[in-house]
Amino acid sequence: MLGADDPQSALSSGLAPLFDWKALSQPCHLDFQQFLDSLCISPLAPPAVLEVARKAAAFPYPRHWSEEIDAASGALYFYHQLRDESSWQHPLTETFQEVLQQVSSFVADQLELDQVACRIEAILTEIQARAAAELQQWVGPLGEPGCEQYYYNSVTGCSVWEDPCERWRYDVHVRYDLLVGFLVTQERSSRATKAMPDLTHTLTSLASSVSSVNSILASSLTAPAHYVGDPGDPEASGARWARPRPRRQGLPLPPKATGTAPRKALFSMPPHQQQYTSQVLQSEQPLSWPSAVSPPPPPVGSPTRGVGLG
Repeated sequence: MLGADDPQSALSSGLAPLFDWKALSQPCHLDFQQFLDSLCISPLAPPAVLEVARKAAAFPYPRHWSEEIDAASGALYFYHQLRDESSWQHPLTETFQEVLQQVSSFVADQLELDQVACRIEAILTEIQARAAAELQQWVGPLGEPGCEQYYYNSVTGCSVWEDPCERWRYDVHVRYDLLVGFLVTQERSSRATKAMPDLTHTLTSLASSVSSVNSILASSLTAPAHYVGDPGDPEASGARWARPRPRRQGLPLPPKATGTAPRKALFSMPPHQQQYTSQVLQSEQPLSWPSAVSPPPPPVGSPTRGVGLG
């Protein structure tokens, strides 16, 4: 059983080696009710499910993702700096949906804590196996020494600047924190009413498994020297791995209505903030040349005004 003085000790010991939280962008304008709607979670869901959802809403965004607001409409969207892409959808939507469905199942089935612990262990083992299988498609890191490294997907033929291991490391980290956090909360709330099973071994095993995820995922990548492609396809065999497009340092503009992603905003600022923004925009008048001031002169070497070019 967890110690009464520090019920989160098993969590922190397993999470610390995984990721540098300080470098991640934090949610600032994410409305919790809109967050629930985007995940198809009812506000009348069991309190234990809502508590996990509330913790999910407070999670930092994955690396390279930031939260942006369209000043004209008050719509909230998400921008990936390396890809120079925007999305109306929270970057962890699928992860949160899976975790909340699992927690809802725990609550609906009225499982004992030791049963919940076993299910969580199986879930985390499965997600690590899924990550390792997906990462086997990736070859890398690629690039000359001293140059920026990139990664090549042998199935899609696409190259990216982003290390695919990072995405999976953070995904596993989030699942672990939410699921084991749910287990710890349930243990604490049940401790006063009945005898509880000793979860020390299970929690230690979970923390040990997740803390080693870095080496597990990194070893799943295919090293360039070990990649064997199609001998009949020089590009697939690694002779000409295309580098990703150069970074453009683009502006974090709102998403375009293309593809299969949601075509409208899922999040927005509260009405009073939208009203204020609208008033500010309406008060700004477009700039125009004063009638008493002549326009700027033409560039040097331009034909004289009124004279044909012949």
